[in-house]
Amino acid sequence: MKAIFKIEEYLPETNQIVVRFARLHAPQLIEKYKKVAVNCDKLDCYDSESFVQSLMKDIGNYRINSQESEEPIINKAEKISGKLNLRDLVGKVIECKVDNRSIKPLKMRKIEL
Repeated sequence: MKAIFKIEEYLPETNQIVVRFARLHAPQLIEKYKKVAVNCDKLDCYDSESFVQSLMKDIGNYRINSQESEEPIINKAEKISGKLNLRDLVGKVIECKVDNRSIKPLKMRKIEL
């Protein structure tokens, strides 16, 4: 299942973001879903991909799975990659995957064989 989220607000003084989550083929626009505040200190902000994975693992998967399935309406979303800049993501609808497994990339600088 694919999901989307929209960062409504970035609060740099408390290092939090206000986010809405929905399924990609949700029955209503993402603006109709509830907002939730997320502390960025608990998220992996190394890059955009790890940010999206940690956000969905910590909060998004639960919120998406708890939504009821109804007739689909497609929300327009975009994929992000590269360097993370939370201020640029405010107001954008971002596409991501819902994954119930605990597999994630390991961050390493050097591997000796």
